[in-house]
Amino acid sequence: MFADPMIDLRADPRRAAALAGELRREIGRKHPLVGARWTVVAEAASQDEVLAVAGDQVVLVHLTWSGKKESPPWPQSVALPDHEALLQLIADRY
Repeated sequence: MFADPMIDLRADPRRAAALAGELRREIGRKHPLVGARWTVVAEAASQDEVLAVAGDQVVLVHLTWSGKKESPPWPQSVALPDHEALLQLIADRY
C-alpha cells in the first residue's frame, strides 16, 4: 500500500510496463540509474513521477516524457533508503 497520491501499480502490469519503458528510454549512459533493471511499482500521475525498484534499491523518478535519452540529472531521481524516507518525501513533495 502506498500513501496518496501514489497509485499502486503492482496489480496493473500493463501500466507499470509502459512507465518502465519510458524510464528506460530516458536513462542515458551517464545517469546514476543506468545498468539496473528497474520495475515500476507505483506512480504519482499528477507529478509525472514513478516509484521504481531494482533489487534492494528504491527510487522516485520524475519522468520527462521526452521519449529519448536525457542528459543527467534528467530524469531526476531520489534514492529512498527505507519506507519512512518514502513517506517523508511524499509528505514534503505533495
